[in-house]
Amino acid sequence: MDMQHDYAWIRGSTSAFALIVSAMAPAAMAQETDDLAADEVYSPGAQQIVVTAQFREQDLQDTPLAITAVTGDMLAARGQVSVEDVGAQAPNVTLRQSPATYGPAMVAYIRGVGQRDSSFALEPGVGVYVDDVYLSTVHGSMLGLLDLERVEILRGPQGTLAGMNSIGGAIKLYSKKPDGQGGGFAELTYGSYDRLEVKAAADFALTDKLFARISGASVKRDGFVTRYDYGCTHPDSGIPSVTTNTEDCKLGTEGGRDYTAGRLAVRWEPSDRVSLDIVGDITRDDSEVGASTLLYVGQAAPPGQQVTGTSDQAAYFLNGVPLGTASGSQFITYSPYGNFALDGFSDSPYVSYETYIDLDPRDGSAPWQAPLKSAVNNWGLSASLNVELSDNLALTSITAYRDYDGVFSSADGTPLTPGQVANDIFNHQFSQEVRLSGQFADIVNVTVGGMYLHKRSQNISRVTLATLNFMENNVIPSTTWAAFANADLALTDRLTVGGGIRYTDMKKTFKYGRGGIPGSDLDGAPPPQIAGLDGVESTFKGDNVDFRGVVQYRWTDNLMTYGQISTGFKGGGANQRPFTPSQAIPHQPETLTAYEVGFKSELFDRMMRLNVSGFINKYDDILVSVTTCPEGVIPRNPCALPINAGKATVKGFEVETTIEPVEGLLIDASLAYLDFKYTQMSELAVASGVGLEDEGQYAMPWQWSIGAQYQIDLGSVGTLTPRVDVNFDDSFNRNANNVDAATGGKDIFGQIDSRTLLNARLTYETVDGDWMLALEAKNLTDKLYYTDVFDNRGSTSVVQGSPGQPRTFAVSIKRRF
Repeated sequence: MDMQHDYAWIRGSTSAFALIVSAMAPAAMAQETDDLAADEVYSPGAQQIVVTAQFREQDLQDTPLAITAVTGDMLAARGQVSVEDVGAQAPNVTLRQSPATYGPAMVAYIRGVGQRDSSFALEPGVGVYVDDVYLSTVHGSMLGLLDLERVEILRGPQGTLAGMNSIGGAIKLYSKKPDGQGGGFAELTYGSYDRLEVKAAADFALTDKLFARISGASVKRDGFVTRYDYGCTHPDSGIPSVTTNTEDCKLGTEGGRDYTAGRLAVRWEPSDRVSLDIVGDITRDDSEVGASTLLYVGQAAPPGQQVTGTSDQAAYFLNGVPLGTASGSQFITYSPYGNFALDGFSDSPYVSYETYIDLDPRDGSAPWQAPLKSAVNNWGLSASLNVELSDNLALTSITAYRDYDGVFSSADGTPLTPGQVANDIFNHQFSQEVRLSGQFADIVNVTVGGMYLHKRSQNISRVTLATLNFMENNVIPSTTWAAFANADLALTDRLTVGGGIRYTDMKKTFKYGRGGIPGSDLDGAPPPQIAGLDGVESTFKGDNVDFRGVVQYRWTDNLMTYGQISTGFKGGGANQRPFTPSQAIPHQPETLTAYEVGFKSELFDRMMRLNVSGFINKYDDILVSVTTCPEGVIPRNPCALPINAGKATVKGFEVETTIEPVEGLLIDASLAYLDFKYTQMSELAVASGVGLEDEGQYAMPWQWSIGAQYQIDLGSVGTLTPRVDVNFDDSFNRNANNVDAATGGKDIFGQIDSRTLLNARLTYETVDGDWMLALEAKNLTDKLYYTDVFDNRGSTSVVQGSPGQPRTFAVSIKRRF
């Protein structure tokens, strides 16, 4: 029945696709005008967007892939300053800051495929690349956007084009290269929460063949969640105060940013056939812990039932003090789940009583405080060599080294510290990629190449749980080799066929280190439950072959259609968080086969760009994390186990358009639909409580966005451009077990509600473009929303939320030279 349903969906989608194309083709033919001059390429917004998704420069409209490409100018017009901002306009793309539990990382999902956990044991599901250098961990991947040429978001598996762990898609950032033409900019921004940003870049020639570009940024902003000392605000509670600031009882804030970044790019062009780009960058990030608030305490009612304080919601006690009762918690100031906020001091959703201090550790060790940071320090060096061996043959070599270390803490949201973790993390990687590309007889394009990646990751953590207190020191080395080939052949001037293949070999070892807390009741020895893990190694070793086949047909100069089959995979690994040796269970790679059709068009005398894609993905060995270990894995709790859940069919469509109906008015919009259905479950998943009725994690049914700007000509005074952006994200669930099999009700504690956000910007520029002044407002309606939740009921009986930033204002002044 499911297969018949899929075929019916394919037939329906194909018929609709054919109907649209047949209707558009005559119109597009009728709209053809005289050929443009060789150097005059028109597209909405008066800019051609060039992408390199197929290893060569192509117009976005000529590339048979679902791509969202945003130029540096459009990033500036929208006031987008991070990768997360770009994701808001890309259909079927979810890019969000990780919950505080996972530190300075990014949750990245494309078409329902990705990764939320920053554990080094897990591979990203969406590949992130900076200047074609792969970032092998989601730590530090919530990148700020500085001096960029463009951003490309490729949807669907990129197994033969973007390589390993791009099963969901790829995010590619391309920096501006030095050209020796001079120029640059300096920009100053001040806004809400004492936001202060300074950004600058300058390009200059060292010789007639050697150029350089230097850029930098300094960003500082206070947090928007305020931490209060509960013992100070509630002096009769019996909970000790931890501050001397008795005037307002404030301990600090969460969610603040504080980083400085710099980049130096040098380009050498000894001849018109050879270029060498050497880039060095460094970031020093000392940001605050992530924004997090307590939303629920206790044992949950079954999914789908209203939380009304029934008897099955047992109170959770720590050292004789209840974290919560059947009717709520005194540590909750605001809860979206009902009347669980019992705090009398504040009803704000932006308040936390987290101290990150354990005054009375349950293992008898000395009091300690976790670092109040979500910090990242990283640097990298890369060299990209491009040599034209002949008129039709070119060699590209990309060599890179990256070094990363970070500190971050997470806790439970209460002043009693039933759970707290302090982390030191380290990652360094070396990568080498070589490509040989050729064009023959103007009809064949071929690229062959290879890639090598070696990385070594490590986390040193102090872990406090209700039943366990220990130190861990895990080391995770990994090596990957790959060889690939891609080609396309123009059979006629309108019909092109292409394909690719990639072989990947991967080995990854997880070396467990477990130790005790100095001065504890166990005299520094690890707890007996986990002592057997110390020194244990778990190794994943495997290979994979990915392929791609594509056919594209250009009906007119303004209408291209394509269809493709492509595959991708995400590497296997181990369970980083076993609480007994029996929980050290490895997991296998995910694999995905995608079927996609689409068209790219420019209509109405090229006044409108309209790109549409539809897809069906066959997703296998889906990796999910469960908090109830399967029967036979003792003990069942605590548990944080990644398992291969089974198979699913994921289907949907995406629409992107840019319209310039009159000169000066620019409208851009997108629409996406996603349907995620499990079709087969593994025995391990069923034993863990995950069933066919459950919906995918971070599978958002609907998304849409629309933005509009109008440039008002002020004559000799300059221009004034108001812009408005609205984006909608549907509700979704972040837990693997998210639907009750008996009632069909959804798990409310893993549900992230839908949101509609409104941003506005007003920009003034002088006639010569040298000066710019902008006023901006983000989340203009002051919408309360959560970017994520962390459901830890199985360990500490708490649910925490990551609130999004409330309404903010900012003013920027920019000088170009």
